[in-house]
Amino acid sequence: MSLAISLPPSGLSFADNLAFAKEAESLGYESAWIAEVGGNDAFALGSAVATATEHLRLGTAVVPMNIRGPALLAMAVATMDAVSGGRAICGIGVSSPQIVHDWNAQEYDKPLARARETIEVLRRAFAGEKVVFDGKAVHVNGYRMMPGPRRAIPIYLGALNKKMLQLAGEVADGVVINMLGESFVPTVVAEVRKGAEDAGRDPDGIEVVMRVQCCVTDEPAAVREAFAQGFGAYIVAPGYDTFFTWQGFGDVVEGVRAARANRDRAASRAAVSEELLDSLVVAGSADVVRGRLRAFMDAGVTTPAVHVFWPDASTAWRTMRDLAPARVGG
Repeated sequence: MSLAISLPPSGLSFADNLAFAKEAESLGYESAWIAEVGGNDAFALGSAVATATEHLRLGTAVVPMNIRGPALLAMAVATMDAVSGGRAICGIGVSSPQIVHDWNAQEYDKPLARARETIEVLRRAFAGEKVVFDGKAVHVNGYRMMPGPRRAIPIYLGALNKKMLQLAGEVADGVVINMLGESFVPTVVAEVRKGAEDAGRDPDGIEVVMRVQCCVTDEPAAVREAFAQGFGAYIVAPGYDTFFTWQGFGDVVEGVRAARANRDRAASRAAVSEELLDSLVVAGSADVVRGRLRAFMDAGVTTPAVHVFWPDASTAWRTMRDLAPARVGG
């Protein structure tokens, strides 16, 4: 078990992320996982972090697999791997219709086929093959990586629901999970293990990475409220709505959906239950947050990634320093 950081934390500039990662490495964090939504390009930030660090594994967690063509995705990953001296991990996910279709003008369809086929194309590209592939969702005609690939870069799959979790166990080197409490982790991990076992793979060889929404603070109530205010868009997004319903929060999903349809922000916030916030928000003293991180590890998360979402730079630094791995026991 190891402890990681999630980049970028709220409140830090691009340049500050490099110093943040460098200090985290010196304090014993084992890896850094770079998100990509609507700000920094994950591969650019990951490559920059690579120049500031020596040992951190650098994973994308996750990049949408459909907003770059298969060849460009392979090249971006290989470039980050080369800059880091072989420390890169390619974490990909199907993302959401808003990011894929509305922002990037790509089709959001056939998620399971797209995930399976993208992983196959990447593996063949990393193996140095000339890739000719005509799948249900992915089509490549004659791409070969030049210069040749450096190594078989590990591929992790972001997954929420049963079929995608099982697919991660079947074909990926690791899985990236998000937005759940420690009590539900064993249920999610069981699906990954099922996929691995059904494919004749060792389920213990699948790394389970999870971004944990953390904040070391003297004002946990304020942190919870800030999270709740911005949470509505997540819970009704395709995939996430099913995932939260599976966790037992179907009433919250329907309440937020109805409120958003009426453009009622107050009602949307009111629909987010305290039970759900208890599961997702890890805020309070360093001892409280460390205890929750250990609980996630005990529940089956191999690598919890500390993600600070509170938009204050000093809080990000405090949280990272106070949760240094030696103090967590990782």
